[in-house]
Amino acid sequence: MASSAAATLKVDSLAALAEAAAGNDREIEMTPGVYRMADYLTEEVLKRIRDEVGPIKGRPPVPMFVFRGDKNRISMQGVTIEIDTSLYEKLPQGGYTRCLIVAGRDNTIDSLTIRNTGPNRGSGGNILSVQGDDNTLENVTLHIHGSQPWGYGDLLGKGGPNLVALEKQSGVQVIGSHSLLRRCRVFSRAFGHCFYIQGGEGSRLEDCYAEGSVRLTTDMLTDTSGPAFELGFRSVYKNRDGRFVITPGYTKSLSEDGFRTYGNAGSVTLLNCTAINTRAGFEIGVRDESETKTVVENCVARGCERGFLIGSQTIIRRCRGDVAHGPLLYLRGGHSSEVELELIGDPPRSLVHVLATIAGEHHKVRLSAQRGFESFPALPILVGFGMPMHAEMASEPLPALARDVDLESTINFAPIFVGAEVRDSKIETTGRRFEDDDLRKDPGPW
Repeated sequence: MASSAAATLKVDSLAALAEAAAGNDREIEMTPGVYRMADYLTEEVLKRIRDEVGPIKGRPPVPMFVFRGDKNRISMQGVTIEIDTSLYEKLPQGGYTRCLIVAGRDNTIDSLTIRNTGPNRGSGGNILSVQGDDNTLENVTLHIHGSQPWGYGDLLGKGGPNLVALEKQSGVQVIGSHSLLRRCRVFSRAFGHCFYIQGGEGSRLEDCYAEGSVRLTTDMLTDTSGPAFELGFRSVYKNRDGRFVITPGYTKSLSEDGFRTYGNAGSVTLLNCTAINTRAGFEIGVRDESETKTVVENCVARGCERGFLIGSQTIIRRCRGDVAHGPLLYLRGGHSSEVELELIGDPPRSLVHVLATIAGEHHKVRLSAQRGFESFPALPILVGFGMPMHAEMASEPLPALARDVDLESTINFAPIFVGAEVRDSKIETTGRRFEDDDLRKDPGPW
């Protein structure tokens, strides 16, 4: 039911919200409460969805609920939408499930909470997709549950090759230009990205928070049933012994990345954002030929498999991260990035091999550490090495060209290993420096 009072349209059901949000230039307020998507997805609504999607060709978006209008301001203070994961099978199959889509332009959605209930299965898509241009999300919170398999991170696959069938579940997708997300949070207990930006230009995320969960590989190896056990603990990744198996001693995130950008995203700004216990805290995928840079400023990565994973045309400014579960930085290659990172937090809680790897051309990197470290392992900074294959810690970092790299490290306890692929670079450190070739020399016969 919808009612109008003093130019504000008040709604108290998802059906009424859908109708109101299909119009333009409206102030909409939803009555606080818990709203079940199952109550909205009547047979009539499902038929309309099937008709709109039509025959599945390629991977078209398949929504449960669409904000269709333009220039609406929608207040959802105290509102929670529950999405039972068993609803996914009622939607047209073979497409890209996007549970809620903001399809219109220049809308603002404030204070919505969405949470999953039901069995531990995923849709293969996301919970909330910002599709139209110039939309704003403020104070939106997602509690994500449900994916298969669960409990192994990407060790059994993440899209191809896969050792088992995947049902991933991601959080917020951004594909519209000039999208603005402020104070949005994703708490993920599913295998998928928290925030990911796949298209558009000029999107901005401010004060957003992504949180996953982690599990020790040693604990995985105690399983006596389930997919990993049935596979003989095989993995899609080759470890340092040359075997495709789950290797003890590491910590794996059970989600994907906290903040992920893709090459089609154009210029993106991430300001004051935090990632906790995700695979990469911040993985930035700017194209080498991009004419604009993506900026990550005053952001924090804690407990991640890798704090910051970047390539070309990226500015990391006044950011911080730890090495509790993995390296602070993989500068995997590319060119013309600027990095300013501070190491914070406690020493590693599980096996971590390096503090950072640096490859590529024309990069400028500044690494420092917070004051007060008393005892910290001498994890090296590898220059002239890219990330391990697929950024998997159990795999070995491979030599890669580092040309015209300007590196300054004031992390006294982190030695720098200079690889044979380093060319025309400036390397300054307050710690120790070693040539990688020297460290590989045989010390002599036994």
